[in-house]
Amino acid sequence: MFPLYLLTFLFILFTTSLGAIEPTSEPNILELDFLTARKQGKEIPKSPKSQQYLQELINEAKENHLAEESHWYRLLRLKKTRWGFWESEVDNKRYFLSEEGKYNPEKELIATLHSFFTEEPIPEGLQHPQCSYPERYHWLKGKLKFDLNRITEIQCPRFESWKESLNPDSVSVVFSSYYMQAPASMFGHTLIKLNNKVNENSELLDYGVNYAANPGEMNGFAYAYKGLTGGYPGTFAIFPYYLKVNEYNDMESRDLWEYKLKLKPEERERLIRHLWEMGRADFDYFFINENCSYHLMEFLEVSIPELDISNKTGWIVAPGDTIKLYLAEDGFVISKKYRPSLYSKIKYKIYDMTEEEKTTYFDMIRFENAFLPEPKENFRTSLVTDAVLDTYRYRYSNKSDIPKQHKEYYDKLLIFRSKQNDEYIPMEQIPLSTPPEASHPLSRVATSFGVSSLGNFAEFKYRIAYHDLLNVSKGHAPNSELAFFDTTIRAYENHKPELTSVSAVKVTSLNPYNAISKDFSYLLDTGIQTAVYQNNNETLRKQVGNFDFRMGYSFSNEFGKTPMSLGVLSVLAGLKAQNGRMFENGIRYGGNLSLFYQNEWGAWKIYTGATAQNYQLSHNLNSYYVTAKVRYAFSNTHELRVEVNGERFYEEALISYHYLF
Repeated sequence: MFPLYLLTFLFILFTTSLGAIEPTSEPNILELDFLTARKQGKEIPKSPKSQQYLQELINEAKENHLAEESHWYRLLRLKKTRWGFWESEVDNKRYFLSEEGKYNPEKELIATLHSFFTEEPIPEGLQHPQCSYPERYHWLKGKLKFDLNRITEIQCPRFESWKESLNPDSVSVVFSSYYMQAPASMFGHTLIKLNNKVNENSELLDYGVNYAANPGEMNGFAYAYKGLTGGYPGTFAIFPYYLKVNEYNDMESRDLWEYKLKLKPEERERLIRHLWEMGRADFDYFFINENCSYHLMEFLEVSIPELDISNKTGWIVAPGDTIKLYLAEDGFVISKKYRPSLYSKIKYKIYDMTEEEKTTYFDMIRFENAFLPEPKENFRTSLVTDAVLDTYRYRYSNKSDIPKQHKEYYDKLLIFRSKQNDEYIPMEQIPLSTPPEASHPLSRVATSFGVSSLGNFAEFKYRIAYHDLLNVSKGHAPNSELAFFDTTIRAYENHKPELTSVSAVKVTSLNPYNAISKDFSYLLDTGIQTAVYQNNNETLRKQVGNFDFRMGYSFSNEFGKTPMSLGVLSVLAGLKAQNGRMFENGIRYGGNLSLFYQNEWGAWKIYTGATAQNYQLSHNLNSYYVTAKVRYAFSNTHELRVEVNGERFYEEALISYHYLF
């Protein structure tokens, strides 16, 4: 058992540290803090000598153009807007000591110097500005060579105690892989791990630094909309690393990749000082660009003056792509470590089992059977029992309502396992997922040429991000799709170009169902599609609004001798609705049933599907959709595809070249 006193110590340390960098939730204190900070930004010391020294510092700062230095801009998170003026990305007014600090770096610097001369008593629960802004104070003290006989240097016991509790010996960036069963986890995630030498043999006791959105109560559609439009505040938080391992590794089946960074001692000190300051800041959170990975890059740039990577990103900032930027910096990443999820650890054990051991394992995880395996020759009881115990943890780690019979069985298994003497070597050397740096670029353009029942055509495609079912799956969630504004423009012979389709958001997850994870499959597609219909025996095409949602299950030989070699078969059912003047009452809608099959081996992938679409509820003709696609990937950036598609009144075949960038 984990020592109770150590758990108590960790709890106290955690709650103290978390409160240190996160604003208190008491609104009166927050408002008092804001009003006090603005007053301190105009502080005039009582002593004429102190007034004179303050003015000398301001004059020297102006003469040396300190407000124009890159480090000051980074501290304030100043960025040039599309209209050409500078504005801080920080959206919390408490971060600024000047009323114009969000837009004017010089006025914020002058207000900061004023605040350092604060002589008034500090209200209970608040701190002196020298303690609230330790990196600002440290930097200005070095640049202006403060004369400590002319300015009082304040002792900051809260900050020093907090800093001592962290005391990182090194810093790592951690990438958490994709989890398609939750909207917040589809994009992957990065966080920072503060490695403490004291915890070298128990690194789960280290601390993590996370930047994330604070959505409050989560509604799926509201979460997607606000996440894309900056509707949620994003804040920095600190926590024991084992909490995130439990959340990502255990509950969400997300493998972790840890990249240790090369930071000098003074850079680590700067990182900690600025982390404390981030407790006063929050930012509008955007899934696609100003997200967890973007702000972690800027945070590291404050710590490492020579680092300049946030300007190397495009309009899309993907967590996996930021890992590529870290690796591209010569000597910046000094080591990489793979931490398999609990689900991956279960799979490792199953892959190592004999057929008899597998049969026993799958019988035991029904839990209702509640039996203990009998000792047999060439039967590794400890391996099977450990896999069953892990499966229990995987199923119930985030559930409070656990069947009594299952809990009793788990307790019995723990006692049973403690008496086993046979040993086995875990086979966890080869990662079950690929690291993010192996992923393909996110944006895509494509050109196509094809023939159809309406004539030959040429086509142009553009996708902002991220990944479709035919892209190479390395570095992404397999059997999944996440696309934004996937747009197709097509021109038939002797016809004007048409906007064939726009998938504003398309999300697909076809993870195989099994007795362990019991994942469901789903497809969501919203935007514009082209409907084919007949009018007076003439086949016509017209663009219509489209909403398509389906759910079901996928199946594969996930735990066979050659896992996933048979591909993935999916069965989904759902609802499709389209609006257009050619439909009865301007709309057609109804249920559908789909069957998909996909298989990927090396550079090749095939994808086939058939959908029966019923529109009788809306008094429109029923339809069907069939497709067969083959992809060959020359590399992560170049693909060739051949497709055959058909639906009621229309058939086509095309070949396309896809370039990813």
